[in-house]
Amino acid sequence: MTVELVVSALPGELRAAVLRDDVLQDLVILRDDAAPQAGDLFFGRVQRFDKGLDGAFVDLGLERPGLLASRDAPDGLPPEGGTLAVKVVRAPAADKGARVSAKTLDLDPAVLKGLTAPTRLPAGAAPLKALFAASRPQQVVADDAALLRALKSDGGDCNFLLHSGALALFEARGLEETVEQLLGPRAELPGGGFLLIEPGQTLTAIDVNAGRHDGRGGQAAQAREVNLAAVPVIARQLRLRALSGLIVVDFLAMKGPEDRKAIAAALRKAVADDPEPCQVFGISPSGLLEMTRRRGRVPLHELLCRPCGLAGSGREKTPETLAYEALRHTAAEALGKVVTTITLRVAPATAVALEGPQAAARSAVERRLGRAIEIAGDPLVAGHELVLG
Repeated sequence: MTVELVVSALPGELRAAVLRDDVLQDLVILRDDAAPQAGDLFFGRVQRFDKGLDGAFVDLGLERPGLLASRDAPDGLPPEGGTLAVKVVRAPAADKGARVSAKTLDLDPAVLKGLTAPTRLPAGAAPLKALFAASRPQQVVADDAALLRALKSDGGDCNFLLHSGALALFEARGLEETVEQLLGPRAELPGGGFLLIEPGQTLTAIDVNAGRHDGRGGQAAQAREVNLAAVPVIARQLRLRALSGLIVVDFLAMKGPEDRKAIAAALRKAVADDPEPCQVFGISPSGLLEMTRRRGRVPLHELLCRPCGLAGSGREKTPETLAYEALRHTAAEALGKVVTTITLRVAPATAVALEGPQAAARSAVERRLGRAIEIAGDPLVAGHELVLG
């Protein structure tokens, strides 16, 4: 099996994909301004102890303090008001603070000198190095020379390539289309079936559908075959979409208890290597299965999109997401071309992002191209339009 790590970076955003035999197996998108997720580092201040929880609440500078269990503080819990560096092991949710740990931080103490708690520490290349160590790729392809050098220091027997093609790296590898599909509700199954995946505030619902499955062997055989085909796809989709919490899967109904047990067992096996612990419960006669998955990373749809429509029932890409997309396309399209002007026409909200939060990313692309990028806000543009003059 060939394992490849594909890395694309702009100031403020890093995207990394693990491919096994050219099939996407893991996707990590990190943003400096995103909600905290597993692996993020903070310099926090102890607020108070809780004997019932056998730990302390640590002010991280977030809406809610993080919980540090005493077992996760190898040097002991500091006194109230004391400071320490911690790592997020469970991302905060809507009604819960983060779970943090002071174990295995691999942090230079000099980084903390002069800092005032609470503050978020820069991640640097640490998350990418962790993904590199976990995936053990034979080849790394990146569009950022500095990140490539950082990985080479841990490289061993690995091939490193710097991408400089006419297409943006993720687009050249077909990954942009995959990310778009992950933002939608539908995931295809082998044999013609499909999943409908609907994340909600209280749970994620997954509906298994037979679709165009040929149905040979009768209804019972079809249900078993479609359900078995759905199992590895469910495990993969949960990981790629970073879905967590309570998950309810509506499998096709199966009459035999042995078939239901077999599906539950297959799903337990499929999620066994998930980096976030999963617990799979039994399946009812009607086909409903409940499971849980620990919240590690921010769900993909929350990171890249925002609520829209009636009572926030829909989703649309955030201006920041659209800004990064426009910059990646501009960098790839204009690189190496003789042009005098570069104009990027975008929606007004995206223009604000490019002038503000994503200004550093825009400047990096301008330095790469050797030209300034003129931003033109246009309410008639949904995505972006690039004009080279």
